[in-house]
Amino acid sequence: MDKKPQGLMSIGIEVSINKSVLNYVTEIGDLGGKPSQQDATCLKDAIKVNVDGVKDLSEWEVTYLYENTDATSDFRVLKALEKAGNSVDIVVTMPDGTKFTTTGTVSTYVTGAKVDGLIEAKASVSLKKDWDVTDPPASSQSTGK
Repeated sequence: MDKKPQGLMSIGIEVSINKSVLNYVTEIGDLGGKPSQQDATCLKDAIKVNVDGVKDLSEWEVTYLYENTDATSDFRVLKALEKAGNSVDIVVTMPDGTKFTTTGTVSTYVTGAKVDGLIEAKASVSLKKDWDVTDPPASSQSTGK
């Protein structure tokens, strides 16, 4: 009997924006969110009562290593998407095969630099819908890959 893995390393996460896989991703933002809590407590209530409000996804960010040497460079590809201003598909694939998908408009910028450090950039995606989650095939779930 295979023992299920106790956790999943982030090695192998793939980020695709407009069907272009980013090469040098170092960090991704949260894949989802929670609704705001609206206070519905009345004078007769003995405890605070909340009602779920609107889920605030607003934007999703991905940090990547800056590189702009050719037309396939992450920065150049993302800058072209920003200039176009169109809503594009976003797909984040976890090492176990789970896929998170959404759509949004992209902007990107260099986040600055420091002594003895790599230059990084950030892509910010203004989300147009909530994340859809597609579970991995049963075979990859049991192997822990």
